[in-house]
Amino acid sequence: MAVTPENLFFAPCSRSNKENTFPQFQNTVLDGIDPDAYDEAPDFDHDRISVWGVVSGNKAKWDHMRPGDVVLFYTKQRMYTHAARVVETQHNADLARRIWTTYDEGRRVADLDEPWPYIFYLDRVEQVDIPSPDIHADIGWDTYYPQSFTRVIDRRREKILERYGSIAACLRHHRQDSSVEDPVEADELTSELLESDTAEPDLTADDDEYETQRRRTRSRAFRDAVRTAYDEQCAFCGSRRETIAGTPEVEAAHIYPRSENGVDDLRNGIALCKFHHWAFDSGWATLTPSHEIEIRDKPDREAYDDLQQLDGKSIHSPAQERHTPGAKFIEAHREFHGFDD
Repeated sequence: MAVTPENLFFAPCSRSNKENTFPQFQNTVLDGIDPDAYDEAPDFDHDRISVWGVVSGNKAKWDHMRPGDVVLFYTKQRMYTHAARVVETQHNADLARRIWTTYDEGRRVADLDEPWPYIFYLDRVEQVDIPSPDIHADIGWDTYYPQSFTRVIDRRREKILERYGSIAACLRHHRQDSSVEDPVEADELTSELLESDTAEPDLTADDDEYETQRRRTRSRAFRDAVRTAYDEQCAFCGSRRETIAGTPEVEAAHIYPRSENGVDDLRNGIALCKFHHWAFDSGWATLTPSHEIEIRDKPDREAYDDLQQLDGKSIHSPAQERHTPGAKFIEAHREFHGFDD
């Protein structure tokens, strides 16, 4: 069961251009540590676990940490670059000395006898690229730089909840897509796709429309429109999951493949979780004209039992009928994967 975060923390880290200190963040947060290599570490069902810590001056903030809370890491000017979920906390100075030997360009911060003893373990580390001035404005800050490890106090957190409904929704609102030059254009294209008329669509796209940058923008718009049309729910299994930063884990699949220049039309789109997206794209699954799931006769492998259970079931359809998979695209998908041979 997903845990709703109670708290949001800001963690200023060494900037990525500081060659002697950024590796601390790289090694223990991005790469993580092997918990079995440290007797003092808690037991985890992970081969690697991300870990960070703070000095005693930040203990009062650390004391508020609960499993499921979100930490944003500031490693670039005016930008929070990563989000992660708190798994567990631990006070252990000896372990901190073993994990973090030196930092701040070769010196320990605060006292040489006190490294970062107030430790927190993290998972689901995700790159987010959230402009700090934007999210700071939400809580009433007029600065772009978090001066120290910070807990967003209750009255400021309430501002986020009043505006967005949840911490995850706030993070999703602010995160940037670096592959798109003009996010406003992408949003406009998303609206166009959702509001498109019912005219018969083409099977494939006009190549001239898809120069590199516009392809990226339109791909993002298609992705967002499909997720919205299906209410961020997998059409096969009905799952609705989010990353720690609030990004839906459901993916936008083309029915007639994009590799074959399949058009970015909602009727050529279907929202699927990662597993069912793979099954659909690899030809283990298709749709019937009546929008039922059809599973190819499976090999004698136990791993495919979950797929076979879906055979003959209707998909979780979009709320609007005009967004449902088009007959032209279903027929093309079936032919492409040889279902009617």
